[in-house]
Amino acid sequence: MKRLETVANVAVVIAAVVLVLFLGHQEWLRYHSPQNASARALVGRTVHLPGVQFPPRSKTLIVAISTNCHFCRDSEPFYKELAGKSASRMVAVLPQPQSEAEQYVHQAIAPGVQVVSTSLDSLGVSATPTLLLLDDSGRVEKAWVGKLDGPGQQQVQSLL
Repeated sequence: MKRLETVANVAVVIAAVVLVLFLGHQEWLRYHSPQNASARALVGRTVHLPGVQFPPRSKTLIVAISTNCHFCRDSEPFYKELAGKSASRMVAVLPQPQSEAEQYVHQAIAPGVQVVSTSLDSLGVSATPTLLLLDDSGRVEKAWVGKLDGPGQQQVQSLL
């Protein structure tokens, strides 16, 4: 009887450890996967923005942000760094009126960034911040949704 009790206790402990490892792994993947489902859904779409031309043999980084988004504000230093170092072109898309959007982007990120005021739905974007890397025809090659951690930021920089 004592032996059966010991075996049952060991089995419970092993099952608990396996469950914790499985759930922990799922959570880790959820927050550290290179692209989450909403980002993958954007890849391959073609973006059309009023007044935006996509230069031949060049990439364009679309930064879909909002003045009301605290994750966007937290990411301002990263966007400023991208605007200063990147050989690619950056376009900021905001749902706010053009004058408000321009004032925010030019003060918080960089004065040379082109600003477009339009509904984020027109991009297929439902959350801010979202970054879209476009080819010269406006097709999304890569997308990132949400505030990026260090490895995510490095991935964006390496692709520009």
